[in-house]
Amino acid sequence: MSKIRRHAILRNLLARTPYSTQDALVEGLAQAGISVTQATVSRDLAAIGAVRSAEGYHLVELAPDTVSAPIDQQDKLRSVLNQHVISAQTAAALVVLRTAPGHADFVATELDSSRPKGMVGCIAGDDTIFIATKSNTSAGSLARAITSALEG
Repeated sequence: MSKIRRHAILRNLLARTPYSTQDALVEGLAQAGISVTQATVSRDLAAIGAVRSAEGYHLVELAPDTVSAPIDQQDKLRSVLNQHVISAQTAAALVVLRTAPGHADFVATELDSSRPKGMVGCIAGDDTIFIATKSNTSAGSLARAITSALEG
């Protein structure tokens, strides 16, 4: 099992419900067919930017018009968007990003690792990225957040 896939499954578990302990997450991952230790879960939680609160471990949720990621990843994504994205616009439940030729794959990789709020997944071509979202409303919020990143 790749670390990327394990992180994705861990994000999905945490998106559904907070877990009170790392051992509970170890059990949750085991039910998903992934055998890991508590130490691995601890490192993975830090890597995906999960935090612990009174309710348990959960993903960091920022305001709707911001990118949902740890601050250092958020800053990195904003920088990548600002440097490489030419425009962002919605098309129903999609956000379409235009980049300079050859830059779309790099930007999509950053989007995949940062997982902006509302993003289901993305596909990159040479200079265009299609970001699938959960709804037209999510697409609008994400496009506004990206446009905000482009402006400063």
